[in-house]
Order: sequence, then structure tokens, then C-alpha cells
Amino acid sequence: MRISLFHIKRCGMVPLSRTEEIMDKAELRPLIFEILRRESQTHLNAVAFQVRNLAENYERHDALKIHEIIWELLVQGVLAPGKNSLNITLPFFHVTEYGEECLESGEIILHDYDRYLHDLEASIDEPLDPIIRTYVHAAQKGFLSGNYLATMSLLADAGERCIDMVVGSVRSEGEEGCANYRTGLKQIRRLLPSLQLPLQLRDEMGLHLEGLRNLIAHTRDGHDRPRAVSIAHRTAQGALLVFPQYVHTTYLLVSNIKDRSRA
Repeated sequence: MRISLFHIKRCGMVPLSRTEEIMDKAELRPLIFEILRRESQTHLNAVAFQVRNLAENYERHDALKIHEIIWELLVQGVLAPGKNSLNITLPFFHVTEYGEECLESGEIILHDYDRYLHDLEASIDEPLDPIIRTYVHAAQKGFLSGNYLATMSLLADAGERCIDMVVGSVRSEGEEGCANYRTGLKQIRRLLPSLQLPLQLRDEMGLHLEGLRNLIAHTRDGHDRPRAVSIAHRTAQGALLVFPQYVHTTYLLVSNIKDRSRA
């Protein structure tokens, strides 16, 4: 059924003007996190009111986006229904113990779909490899939906891509890649001393390479086949938080290898 502009106006459903664009969730999440840090027991309308005071370009239509974000945080366990014994259901809600830990430590970044990837990409000096980006983003979504095995498996795939990128930077044209990630890691470790890096940086890279090995081994057996394993929430959370360091090390190694080849 076609709805005319006249019918829309009669029903009070005035279409958005160009100046009444809905704020993006990426803009709203940091504001909501800041409000929750200050006020751990509140309700939907109170959050919307405070966001309106914080955001210069807030419009009344943005309330729907705020409600969507609050609902996502409820599903993810950052928030729970109820404010106190007298107001135990929605629209009242409170920050859970887990949510408080995330807000205080900064680990709430994992619950921000956009900021986590933005910060990861900002840690390197060139565009992030699209394969790594795709798998890391999927791993983050797996974590937020409670599928921690998917998180670790996807990060393992992204980790293998990191290893392949470093090995590929020293591979001769036409030379085949490594048979598995273990062979690739051994090749990288043999290469490290020749890069003439500061000792502290070389040791740090060694630790990150070992971290990559452990990450991949979580979901693979000795023959590089998938393992039937249970992954705890904290394990998946820790892996996501540390993975940007592995990506940074990957790009730093590739950059140093390229500089050496040009010298």
C-alpha cells in the first residue's frame, strides 16, 4: 500500500528532514557508557534525557537507537532489568557486576561494535588486511552472542593470517607458503635475530608470537584439526583484548622486513 505525504502528515508521522538525521549507534554508545559509569541504576527515559544533554545533534528520533543499544547490553549481560526492590522490571535496569568490571577496566570496548575495530585499525600505519578484519569482527560478534568457541576459532583463523602475512613478506616469488602455522612461526623466530631490532622489542615480539601459537592451539589438535573443547567467557574475552597487540606486532614485523629488503 502506498502512503501519501498527506496521509503521513495527517497521522503525525512527519518524515525526517535533512537536518533531523538519526545519530549513528557508534556516536551513541560512548555517551551511554559514560552515563552508566556515573549512574548504575536508572531507566530508559533517564538515559535518553542525559544523552540529549550530552549530544549536540540529538533528535527525538534517536531515542529508538538508545533503546536498541540498551537492549543489546541487556542481552550481553552488561545490564539487567530492575533498579531496586520496588522497581524490579523494565524500563528500570541496573549495571551488573560483570558490567561494572567492564566499565571500570575499559573492557567495555568489546561491547562496542565500532570502537573495538576502530582502535585495532588505529594501532597500525596502513589499512588492516580485509581477511583479518572480517574474522576479528565475526569473533567479536560471536563473543557478544555468547558463542565463545566461535570467538576463539575465528581469532585462530585471523592469527594464521597474521603468521602468513609475515612469512609471505620474506617468501620468494613463486615459493609455496608454509604447510601450517607451526612451520610459519619457526621460520619467523629464525628470522627475528637478523632484523637487528632492539632487544626489548625483539623479546616482546617473541612473546606475542608465542601468544599467537597458544591462541591457535586452543581450538586445534597436534595435526591442525579442530578440537572439541569448551571455551570459558574469560578466555574468549582475554583473547579479544590481547589480539590487537598481535596484529600490531604482525605489521611491525612486515614493515621491518620490507625495510631490510630495501636496504
